[in-house]
Amino acid sequence: MGKSFKLGEQKNIDLIKKAGRYYNDMDAENLASLFADDAKIYTYQGDMLSVDLQLYESYFSSLDSLEWTPHGMSTQTIEDNSIAVVSIPSTDKRYYKDSENEECFLFERFWIVDGKIQTIVQYRRNFPTNYDTFSF
Repeated sequence: MGKSFKLGEQKNIDLIKKAGRYYNDMDAENLASLFADDAKIYTYQGDMLSVDLQLYESYFSSLDSLEWTPHGMSTQTIEDNSIAVVSIPSTDKRYYKDSENEECFLFERFWIVDGKIQTIVQYRRNFPTNYDTFSF
């Protein structure tokens, strides 16, 4: 049988809140510093990205602005405290320099090892398009 999870510590949530501030400020250097050297992002499109300063510099250079708004955070830790996970439902809005905008709901899991973000796994749902066409 595998290891059990228990409630995680506030420091894990604080780390992700800090990452969120750097992300919203498009601060590539400080954001990249919160990740482990071999960190990966598994995007909702199915891509695996290696995280480094260049990744965020390139991404932020394509944007006029962005807004990531968490709607809650929960954290769990493996019983031996070797790995923590922070789970977050959020709204993500991206305003590209080419005038294209993108908005969606995200659910993300941030895996934290030794105080650094090791892995992000993303799931996405588009905003509903027909809420104004029906009622209960």
